[in-house]
This record gives sequence, C-alpha cells and structure tokens, in this order.
Amino acid sequence: MNFAELKKFFIFDLIGSLIIAAVVAVVTVLFGKFDEVTWRVFLTLFMVIMHSLISLSFVWDESDKNGMYKLPFFLNTVFVIIILSFVTSVFGIWKIVTSETIWHIYQTYFYIGFAALHADILSKAMRKEKYMDNIIYANFIFIAGVVALLQPIIYVANSMQVLPQMYFRWLAAVAIVDGTLSILTIIFYRLYMHKHPELKSETKGYRGLSIWMWILGIFLVYQIFSILFSLFSAW
Repeated sequence: MNFAELKKFFIFDLIGSLIIAAVVAVVTVLFGKFDEVTWRVFLTLFMVIMHSLISLSFVWDESDKNGMYKLPFFLNTVFVIIILSFVTSVFGIWKIVTSETIWHIYQTYFYIGFAALHADILSKAMRKEKYMDNIIYANFIFIAGVVALLQPIIYVANSMQVLPQMYFRWLAAVAIVDGTLSILTIIFYRLYMHKHPELKSETKGYRGLSIWMWILGIFLVYQIFSILFSLFSAW
C-alpha cells in the first residue's frame, strides 16, 4: 500500500467532509431546530476538524531525517488508526455503536499503536547478528500475543470474574517474556555496538528516538504490573 497516497486521499476526503459538515451546520443554525440531531451534526463537524488537524501532523518533509521519520511502521499504523478513529467516532455520535463498545475499540487502538511502536523500535536492532534477529522475531510473536490476549479482558463484561484464573496466568507469562526479550535485545544491541565502535556514527540519526524508547519502557513496566495486578485480583 502506498501510504503517501492513502494520507493524501484521507486528508482530501476529510476536507470534503469538513465542507459538507460545515454547510449542514450553517443551514441547521439558520433554519433548523436545536434538537438532538443538531448536536450530533455539530459533534460530527467537531470530529472532522479534530481528525483533519491530527492528519495534517503526518504531512512532513521526507528529507527531514528526524527521529519520527525513523519509525515508518509506527507512523503508518497510527495514521490507519486515525482513519479508523474517525469512522468509529462517527458511529458513536450517531449511536450506530454503543458508547461502551466505542470505549473498548479505542482501548484496542491504543494497544495496537503501542505494539507498533514496540515492534518498530526493536526492528532498528535487526540485521546485526542472527541470534539477535531470532530474539526480535520471537519478541514480535509475543507482542502480538499480549495484544491478542488483552482483547477478551477489554470486551468481556466483568472479565475479572468471567475469565478463568489460568487465562490471566498465561497473559502475565506472555507479558513477562515480551518484556524480557525486549530487554535482552537492548543488552545485546549495546554489546554489539561496543564491539563495533566504528558503527556508532550510524546511531546518531536515531537519537531522536530516545523519548519514544523511554515512553515504551514506561508502558512496558505499566503493562506487566497491571497484568500481574489483574492476576492477583482474579486469584
């Protein structure tokens, strides 16, 4: 998929939606009644504006080799989430989907976004040593496993009481392995760069990623401890 074309298509689509929504809002203000449908029209207009502004932040100069540009998979994933978010928000405003389901869907988007960030950062350590590649590939599997195992907890009502305790044990085990493999990747990558100081110049372009690595690290710690807390609560 050509994400550059996808971004342009979505942004121009939002521009058209913004114009249409604005026209409907103006006509409603001048000639309509301020009822529930009116407020939904205004909420739809607000969501179009918000998603348009967020989408514009993804229009960057590709000659700019900053840290964010070094995370294409993460950025493309987030842009797809923005598209899905727009559709989801409209469904919620017009009550096609319940507000509770909307909240669950956005939780899923959140975990998918962080999984994409996790995987994209790990990919920067690939093609150094075969054993490191194997660790990273295994880490990708456990990242997907954590996201998949979290979904029933998100969508099942009273999941703490409904899901068996063994389910939370499996989730905690997968999350621990996920975090352990990530730490091992960082350690082995540091050791590799220490053995090959001539490659340190290559890492200069990735210094802009440091803030994202800190955010990811904090999230991984939160993820593991929150899952362990869920395990103890279900005990």
